[in-house]
Amino acid sequence: MKTLREVTVFTNGDSTKLSTWSNVPYLFTQTLIEKGIKVNRVDLTPDASLKNFWDKTMGRVARKLNKQTNFEYFRSRLHFMNVSSRIKKAIHAHRQTDIFIFLTFSFSASKLTKKPVVLFGDWTYDYYFQYYENRKPDLLEQQSIHRENSGIEIADLVLPLFPGIAAHMKKTYSNKNIHYLGNVINSVNTISEAEALKAKENSNELLFVGGPKYLAGALSLITAFGNLKKQNPLLKLHIVGMKEADIGITLPTDVICYGYIDKGNDKERELYYDLFKRAKAFINTTPKWGAFSATIEAMYFYNPVIVMPYDEFVETFGKQIPFGVYCHENTAEAIEKSIRTVFEHTDYNSVCIQANNAVKDYSWSAYIDKMIRLINALPKGD
Repeated sequence: MKTLREVTVFTNGDSTKLSTWSNVPYLFTQTLIEKGIKVNRVDLTPDASLKNFWDKTMGRVARKLNKQTNFEYFRSRLHFMNVSSRIKKAIHAHRQTDIFIFLTFSFSASKLTKKPVVLFGDWTYDYYFQYYENRKPDLLEQQSIHRENSGIEIADLVLPLFPGIAAHMKKTYSNKNIHYLGNVINSVNTISEAEALKAKENSNELLFVGGPKYLAGALSLITAFGNLKKQNPLLKLHIVGMKEADIGITLPTDVICYGYIDKGNDKERELYYDLFKRAKAFINTTPKWGAFSATIEAMYFYNPVIVMPYDEFVETFGKQIPFGVYCHENTAEAIEKSIRTVFEHTDYNSVCIQANNAVKDYSWSAYIDKMIRLINALPKGD
């Protein structure tokens, strides 16, 4: 197609806000703008009144049919129809756009326009059941999967954010335009090597980032912290993403919970990155998925990491990591041992530097450049 000049980007949330989906929509669209491309933003946030209606009607039916269902309004046919209507309006409003980009696999414009459509996302709904739920989806969940799969199959370009997901999608779908372009650092702040190493030199602070779905990792870490605190009274543990009420236990002294930190707020963003800068190590050993995006941010800020060797992390960084420790069990004993390994490393600074080196090339500018090259190679749409 002709050189990319104008794009329309659809997001589940406001892409002008850093708080939306781990900063991804903001950084994605802002990088396009910085490269001189006009960006039309379309927010596909669920309609509140329709969601409320669905929750009180079909939502109750879905939960009665299957108490364990993952099916919710976002996956419903009502929301799909509402989003389709909004997509049609956006297509009409932005007739000069060169391409339509969706920062989700769940919706697409491929059946509504002849112009190219790009889908960008972390994982598919189908993959979620295979990897996380380890069960077959129920009937309503299957219907949502079918709608999503249909859009993926006919998209002009599909960009999974993780290599394992990309490999899975290439095996699952007949679409030949599925590409993994590397990962990205979702940070708007930077730090120098000297500044980071100086801040960590005498640090006794541990950092955990993750919401309530990462509770299993947080609980094991808190127990490990309590044990280590007996030998090191200066030790502190910062937990971002959960409040004390979310954790549900009496916390040891010097465990500080912040709840959600909004990086769109200047003071909160300053706090967030100050915690990253001062941390001696970043830890999240939740099985299967240890807050990948936050882990990459931590590494960018020169933090040794202690994580489970879950599939995507190993696929991205290898079976051996020189910038931290693979903790093979989410137990207090294993975490305590891993923390000691990091703290007692004979060349701690080199571990910090290698953490940064492993991710420093994951810039949004480099990612968008690769995406633009693929887009420019697509056939021209009418």
